[in-house]
Amino acid sequence: MIFRKSPAFAGLFFTLNLACTPAYADNLKLSADSQQKFRAFVEAFTPLVLRLEPKGANYRWHASNRDCAGLVRYVFWEAMQQHDDRFYDRYPAMRSVNALAKSKLLTEIASAWQNGNLTAQQLIQHSHRLARVARPARLKTGDLLYFYSAELKIRHVMMIVRAGAGVLAVYHTGDARAELRIRTLPDLEALPESQWHPVAENPVFQGVFRPQFLD
Repeated sequence: MIFRKSPAFAGLFFTLNLACTPAYADNLKLSADSQQKFRAFVEAFTPLVLRLEPKGANYRWHASNRDCAGLVRYVFWEAMQQHDDRFYDRYPAMRSVNALAKSKLLTEIASAWQNGNLTAQQLIQHSHRLARVARPARLKTGDLLYFYSAELKIRHVMMIVRAGAGVLAVYHTGDARAELRIRTLPDLEALPESQWHPVAENPVFQGVFRPQFLD
């Protein structure tokens, strides 16, 4: 389902205190097999989060973390967790998805990614820029589209989720509507508000970023 309303972003007007930026082990990287399992989990889990959110049924996603960065943190965190029957009863489709094996490396990455409730800008600081333009062929699940403008008071991140050959941008509106939305890249480019176009000609769009723990 593609929502046609314009993006809305709240909780984005903050002054980043670099002295309080949480420590993050940017040299840690998942193995190739773990990256594949991580992305498979995100691809299977994200549609379930979207489906259950209007019912308030995503019981492990705290209300205080419901913003654009919070969605990324939550989905990534769940992908790195060991789950019990309560989780699988809520999301039965996830029983068929291979979970990441518990390891010290995985625990360190999961802990670092959640440390201090990273903001949109901090998520980007712990990622590397993949490209200035969102080209579908280069995008992988877990990539982040970042929009920034001091003048327009915008700091916003969208998460890429692949569905076969399709490429979707998933995000939280971050305002009083507290809605999750999903769009194709052409849908974003067709928005009347050009500041949300993921193209090089848009100065608000800062590019495509990939978390450091992923290749």
